[in-house]
Formats: sequence, structure tokens, C-alpha cells
Amino acid sequence: MDHIPRLSEAVYVGLCDEVGTPTEVRFRREVDDTKEVLMKPMDIRTGFKKIKSGSKREGFRLKTSDDDMMFCISNHKLICDLSQISLYRIPQQTVILTEFDDLPPGFTRLNLLSPSNNANIRSSCVSKNTEIYISSALFRFNVLKYLQNRHPIFASSVPHGPCSSNIKELGYEADILICLRSHHWPTTADPWIQRCRQQGWPSESVLYDILSGGFHVVPIGSIPEIGEEWRISFSQAEQKLVYSMNHCQFLCYGLLKIFLKEVINYQNNNPVLCSYFIKTILFWRIQCNNSLTWTPNNLLPCFWKCVKLLIHWVRIGECPNFFIPENNMFRVKVTGSVQTSLFSQLYDFYCKGISCLLKSDTLRPYLTKAILNRTLRVRTDESSITKSIKLDISFFEEVNLSETFCSCKDLAVYMNQIKRLMKQKLTPYQAVTLQCMTSGLLRNTALSIQDTTSPTKNRTVYYYTSKVTAMLKLSSTMGCVSDILYLCIYFYRTRRYEYSLSCLQKAQERMSVPYIVYRGNVNIGMYEHCMACISLDKKIRRALVFDIKLNNKITYIHELVLEQKISNNNGWTGLFIPPLVMLHMLFILNYHRLGDTVRSQQSLQDLNSLLLYDDDLNVPTPIRDISWQILGNCQQITGDYLGSLQSYQYSLQQYPIHKIPEATLIRMNTLHHEAMQY
Repeated sequence: MDHIPRLSEAVYVGLCDEVGTPTEVRFRREVDDTKEVLMKPMDIRTGFKKIKSGSKREGFRLKTSDDDMMFCISNHKLICDLSQISLYRIPQQTVILTEFDDLPPGFTRLNLLSPSNNANIRSSCVSKNTEIYISSALFRFNVLKYLQNRHPIFASSVPHGPCSSNIKELGYEADILICLRSHHWPTTADPWIQRCRQQGWPSESVLYDILSGGFHVVPIGSIPEIGEEWRISFSQAEQKLVYSMNHCQFLCYGLLKIFLKEVINYQNNNPVLCSYFIKTILFWRIQCNNSLTWTPNNLLPCFWKCVKLLIHWVRIGECPNFFIPENNMFRVKVTGSVQTSLFSQLYDFYCKGISCLLKSDTLRPYLTKAILNRTLRVRTDESSITKSIKLDISFFEEVNLSETFCSCKDLAVYMNQIKRLMKQKLTPYQAVTLQCMTSGLLRNTALSIQDTTSPTKNRTVYYYTSKVTAMLKLSSTMGCVSDILYLCIYFYRTRRYEYSLSCLQKAQERMSVPYIVYRGNVNIGMYEHCMACISLDKKIRRALVFDIKLNNKITYIHELVLEQKISNNNGWTGLFIPPLVMLHMLFILNYHRLGDTVRSQQSLQDLNSLLLYDDDLNVPTPIRDISWQILGNCQQITGDYLGSLQSYQYSLQQYPIHKIPEATLIRMNTLHHEAMQY
């Protein structure tokens, strides 16, 4: 298949749909950046610098995108030269010297120069020639044990790559990595600086940012002979390089990922090539091939140049690390018969040319459409590729994922950081993200205060009540439509049932408008008509609803304490309840406490009908276990034992995402005893 510019443009448009448009990629990164800055003071307090990495941090949202977390031990400082020791405070900070002599390129030894207060570090030390070194193999083993004992969700963790725990929950995978950081650039990578300046990529500002960020070291392997070696990681530098790409280069990266996953590694359970090799190829091509034109109509030739470089590297068995070329990343994986077989496979693709992309389920529809319709003309400007409503929905999802739980003692720290951020120049997406995160922090803090304080004096009770109420009201005005339900929960728990019902009626009115957005479901016509020319923050306050998130470590209402306790014991962090389910539940409970049997039964019937006849729009299948559980609980409270038993049985039939089957069985057992007494 010869190169035709419109084929490149067709693939470009298709990748914008699959990978993201320039605006989508930008606000994904901005949301993550905002959250990272907001969490910075908490990182200092906990002693761990939390760094999100992986392809999701780079801006991808592919089905195969990973969501890795790096935790850097904050008070342990790596130096590359003994003269740098004067920059740090001992014993408040632990200083470690990185040694590169007599080691393969890209690897280092860690010489502990001052005592460590970290148990994992101390238990990983070995003595060699009167010096103390940190063993990579021991650290990897100790961290795995530490994670397994820290929380039930990590109990089944296994080694996966460099000292990471691979968590597989409900099809979700995340690698947890504890590492060490140096704020200095390693001497073994100094030639890279000169190469960048000669080639002109990245720009001088990006280069300075990378150099000032330093590098990380991560453990490797568990073989005793190499137990002291650590691998130098440039993950943060790589992230900044990806950020500096133009959108065509970023989509070429996505195209290479899809090609690797769906063509090269298709039906291969133990693939040799990984996406890190793909990223390295792209870095080399961008830096060393100044003649390449990275535009939408030239996307496929750029992609094919990368494929040919991959084939060449496999043929010679060499993949030079982008920062330290002497580090051949193929030296262990791509050798012998594996190398021969892989080269044969790639050479077959080379002979087929660009048409090998037709093997990809993701890319085939876009290519086929352009091939069959020779008169097809494709526009690559963003306004033609996607509608504003799609951008809104994508952004809403990013904001939803950015929310975090916090305790009341952390509020002052977060608020000080929010004030600092507000003084900075923020993009519109960053400003709205900060607004939503502030709303979430106020809400979670207020409910945490309610749960952890039990004043006895009237004046103190009034003080806490007024503060919590004010915080929840402020949160509901700053956040999305469904945030008012948290105020309803608070009023119900404090036995102010009339206030709770008044708020519930407001919530019901606001959630009944035809342009509501929930989990990407929306009446497009009504949304475009009613939300036209309205700012993004107002769209969130008027049209967006999220699941109600109940932190399992906080008591919200006593009727769900059992579910929260069982879920927490099984390693789950919280309950995620559809907003309409929570709305009806609170109506039922409030009317029941007030003795209004008629309205309580009517609300119960409304909830029952919602669960029976919903078409997955208001009660999503993934969280139906807790929804049926809530209905059963409400029926049990109001005396409908037969209906309650049936609802609990339905809950057991759902996928146990919240890990509450044990709670369901306990309630069924209780129900049996109540029925016997009745």
C-alpha cells in the first residue's frame, strides 16, 4: 500500500478518537498536574513523594494503558559526587552515594553514607569492603512484604518488574514501586546533554527542566550475584519529553503502541517487546531525524520510519537506551532463537508494508473507509474531529477520577496549598479541577469531623454543627449537582429529618433536568441547547452528577456501617453508590423516621422500580451489588422481609465489586431471625 496523505489523515482522525484530541490530552495532563501539586504537602508529611507514572500519566486512555505509582522516600538523598554531601542536613536526611565504576552502563550501586530511619532500607543493607551498600534484591523482597502487610488490597501482590507489586483487581492493573531519587544529573548521562543541544530536541527550557529534576533508581532482579545493582530510571525525564511532543508525534506513539499490542504481540502471552522499547524508538527518531515532517498528512511515513528502526535493532540485537546509549536494553531479552523468530515476524510485516495495520482491530475501520472511498476528504482540525460535548464529558471523567479522600487533620495543609495555587496563573481546566477538588476536600473533611468528634457541651456541639453544615453547603455550591446529597446524609445522621427532606427535594429537582450528565450518559440535544455559551465551571454545577463516594473509614449513616466494615476488611476503600439510589434511600429513611408510612412506601416502590427497569443509565451494572443491597436494607427496615430477601439474593448475583457478599449473608441471617420472631 503506497503512502497517500489522506490515509495518514484518516488514521490521524481515528487516533484522535481512540487516543485523544490535542485538548483532551492537554486537560488529562493538567488534571494530573494539579492533583500532584495539591498533594505535595501531604507527601512531605508522610515521608513519601507520590509520583504517578505510566502511559495514563503521559496522557493515554487506551484500554491497555497502565496506571503506575512511584513512591519516593523523601528524606533519602542520592548524590553523584562526595562534594554534594554538603547540600544536605545530616542526620535529618540520609545521604547515599551512587557509584558507577565496574558496572554495566545504566546501573549503579548505592553506598549508604549516613544512617537511615527507614526500616526497609535498614533491613536491606549489606557490608562489603568496610562499606555499607543497599541490596537491590533485599530491598525488592522487603518492599513486597511491606506492601502485602500494609493493606488487604496488596495481600495478593506479586513481583512484577523492578520491585513493584502488580495489583489485579476486577481487570484493573497498577504497579506500585518504591524508589529513591537524586536531584543531580548522573555523570554517566552527561553526553546526552550535549547530544540534545546539537540536535535541537528537546528545547533548551525542557532540557533545563529535565536536568533540574534529576533521576531515580529502582531495584532490579533477585539473583545474589547482582543483588547490589540498581537500575537508573529516567521516567520523569521521559514524561517531560512526551509532554514536549507535538500532537502528531504523540499520536505516532499511540499508533506504535496499538501496532505492538494488536499486531506484533497479538495472541502472544509472553511478548518479548514492550512499550518502553517503542517509546525509545520514537525518542531517537524525533531527535536524530530532523528531516521528518510530523504533520497529520505524513503520520504513516513517520510511523513506518519507526517500524524500520525497530526491525533494524532486532536484526542487530541492539536497543540503545535514549539517555545512556551504551546500555543495550536488548542484551537479555532479544537474543538467540527469540531474536531470529522476532526478526522473521517483523520482516514479514515489512514486506506487507503499511497494509499490515489492517490486522489491527482498532485501526482497520479508519483505514478501510479511506481505502474504499477514494474521494474521501478528511479534515484534521480539532473542531471538525470532535464536538465540544465530547470534550466536556471526557473532562468530567478526569475530574471525577482526581478526587481523593482526606481526614479532618489535613484540611489546613490542603487549604494553604490551594491558596498558593490560586495565586498562580492557571489554565481554565486547572482552575475548574482545583474548584472540584476543593469541593471534595471540604466535603470529606466535614464528614470526617462529624464522624471523629463527639462533643458533649451545647456550645461545642453548636460550634461543630455550624462548621460542618457551612462546609457542606459551600461544597455543594462549588461542586457538581449530586454533591448536595452529602448535606442530606449529614442532616439525616444528625436526626434533622425535615432539613434532610428539604435538601432532597432540591436535589431531586436539580437531578431531573433533561441535560444531566452521568457517567458519560446524556441527552446530547438538550445538553447542547441548554449548556451553550456557559462556562465549564457552571456546567459542572448545573449538569454533572457523580457517584456518591463513601470512604469506608468514615461512618456516614448507620444503615451502611456493616457494608463499609466488610468492604474495608476485604481491601476496598469505599462504596460507590449511584446518586439516584442514594436519593431514594434517603427519602425512604427520612420518611420512615418521621413515621410517614405512605411516603416511605412510595419512595421504596420508586427505588424498586428504578433497579428493576433501569437500562444501565442510572444504575450502572458495575455497582449494582451495593444498589440491590441498599434496596434490601430499606425493605428490611420498613418490614418487607420477603422483598428484602429477594433484593439480597439479587445483590449476591451481581459482580462483587465492593466485596460485600459477606455483609449480604449476615443481613440475610438477621432477616431470618427477625422473620422467625415476627
